Amino acid sequence: MESYKDFLMIISPPDEVIKQISKYKRASANKIGPFKGMHSIAHISITYQQRCKPFMADPFMARLENKLQTMQPAEIYIKNFKFFTHGTVGFTIYAEVNVMPPNHNWFKLLRKQMGITITIVPHITVLKNIPPSAFKKLWPYFENSQYEATFKANSLTILWRETFAEQHEWRPYKELFFGNRLMPF
Repeated sequence: MESYKDFLMIISPPDEVIKQISKYKRASANKIGPFKGMHSIAHISITYQQRCKPFMADPFMARLENKLQTMQPAEIYIKNFKFFTHGTVGFTIYAEVNVMPPNHNWFKLLRKQMGITITIVPHITVLKNIPPSAFKKLWPYFENSQYEATFKANSLTILWRETFAEQHEWRPYKELFFGNRLMPF
């Protein structure tokens, strides 16, 4: 019997964006020291599904693939940095994905096609849940940085890992491409 799997669905930016975000992470580590996630690869998280039964995953992915093929690829615009607060205990600094039309409508359709009912804030995490002292050192640097990038989102990358495994390393599962096929009636 196969064990339960967790799935992470992401939009992967091109190598140039990954390299630039990595530079921001390394510069941050030089200022505050090592931090959790400093070696994670830049991506836009869309949704996370945990404890999925293996026999249900493949049929779900096939249905999702058909739905995503009805969506056009999208031009993604990244501009500058913002942050989330986690109460008084932490901050997450991220590269902002511009969600003005038409991107707002595209992400809304993506959520609908995937059955996601909560609103997501598309972003690329640079530093996740850092303490306030580290945030105070770093935020002026990010606030004054001028970062812009554009890329075409052609696919949704699905990563997986075993739910109860000791080593929780994400591995590629499937790439679902956005297409231009008309939605069936």
